[in-house]
Amino acid sequence: MQITVHGTPTTLEGKQMTIWREAPAARVTLLDGTPNVIGMIAPTAQLLIAIPSLKTEVCSLGAKTFNELIRRFDKLKTVMVTTDDIDFVRDYVEREGIDRSEMVIDTSREFAKKYGILISEGKLKDRLARAVFVIDREGLISYLEIVPEITDEVDYSRCIEAVEKAVNIKQKGHEHENWMGA
Repeated sequence: MQITVHGTPTTLEGKQMTIWREAPAARVTLLDGTPNVIGMIAPTAQLLIAIPSLKTEVCSLGAKTFNELIRRFDKLKTVMVTTDDIDFVRDYVEREGIDRSEMVIDTSREFAKKYGILISEGKLKDRLARAVFVIDREGLISYLEIVPEITDEVDYSRCIEAVEKAVNIKQKGHEHENWMGA
């Protein structure tokens, strides 16, 4: 897949995700330096937000905008993923009051590769493309957006509409859980 960076075509590395595909588990680093896993099946819907760099105006605005938009969702796990250095991100979170989302670092670029959003060339090589993934409680990607031009913002309204659906959908359960009712 390709995006553009200031109009220049740029290739993305990794497995391309599609709607209704199982969300892969990916290792990331928490701001205290400990490892964690995001994606896959979870007790609540998830919103994964890929941020190229919080040092840019568009990325910083996006993080703050999402932090406000998700306030009304109590049953949503929101994770903002970046490749910025951990000390900068820790300071940014405190300075900007990012309190409704967990901010993590894609240190090994595992998240970027598994979700198909690793920039493989140019001045942003090894950064994340700007993207959002909504994962329902079954662990399926119900919405995704990889922004075609990295300097553009995501479609907030479509993303939040998808979050609303994912949060309110009744979990199907698995066949083996239904056998006792028969």
